[in-house]
Amino acid sequence: MDKALASLITSGAGNGAPTLPSSRYQGSANLPWTLPDGTEVMYLARRILPRSSIYQALQSYVVVEGDRLDNLAARFLGDPLLFWMICDANNASDPDALTAQVGRSILIPQSSGIPPGARYG
Repeated sequence: MDKALASLITSGAGNGAPTLPSSRYQGSANLPWTLPDGTEVMYLARRILPRSSIYQALQSYVVVEGDRLDNLAARFLGDPLLFWMICDANNASDPDALTAQVGRSILIPQSSGIPPGARYG
């Protein structure tokens, strides 16, 4: 892979999602993959979902029509990019699935610090 592009990813160019402190991928390794034609492609190391028990519950929330996880994260955790913490606390990998069923009760975790192990399972 082009070294300039790898440098941009590492430095957090653009929105810098993998390098933001609130990102679930913050601190993840950038790993190279070599294609059969010799082209090197960089990718982020796989993230394993952590046990939901590492999160302290802030409250339980009952899903209503029109809810979106990013909006709930903004409302309860103060940052829409923390939607992943709600996913992790509910053993879910699909954010849309958590709000798909009206009446479902989901756990809203405390966001006062990302617990050890949350990033890499």
